Amino acid sequence: MAHDDKRRPSIPAPKAGLKAGDGKAGRAIDSVRQRAKASAERPFDMWLQKQLHAMYDEIAGEPLPNDLLNLIDHDAAKADGGKDGSGKPKKP
Repeated sequence: MAHDDKRRPSIPAPKAGLKAGDGKAGRAIDSVRQRAKASAERPFDMWLQKQLHAMYDEIAGEPLPNDLLNLIDHDAAKADGGKDGSGKPKKP
């Protein structure tokens, strides 16, 4: 893994006028590190998102089964205190 250093973006050294204890210098360095990390991960994130969409978009677009919809409605009615959408108690 000696070649890993060559692929990582280099982080510039802090400016000479800023002290190590200076809050602004610390935030600036953290910001540069976050941008470097984000740019290094971006190609993989884009590839992963593309692959997941290719595999699961068709399935995610399918309608929910009636049994699952009934369970959701039943649970919503329980949470609503047994009332329907009009505020009146449901008839059995």
